[in-house]
Amino acid sequence: MDNLSYTISPLEGDRLRIVIMLNDIELGSLYYEKAKKTFNRKPIGMNAWGCVDAKIEGLYEADENITPTEVMNKCQELIRGAGY
Repeated sequence: MDNLSYTISPLEGDRLRIVIMLNDIELGSLYYEKAKKTFNRKPIGMNAWGCVDAKIEGLYEADENITPTEVMNKCQELIRGAGY
């Protein structure tokens, strides 16, 4: 997982796209949305980002030892580190 590169791109509204790459080959994309202020039942904090869509089939072909939990944790770290 250390040899993968990640890019965060803001989309319209409160949405982000994280692209996971290995040697300039796109392996997957994850899409995040910010928690809405109008949520009545908040499963996540108001300033948190939740994954709403993911296409990560390429990750499994490139590295058998990676788990979805590791991918999600890494992306959450990146979002926090980027100041979103």
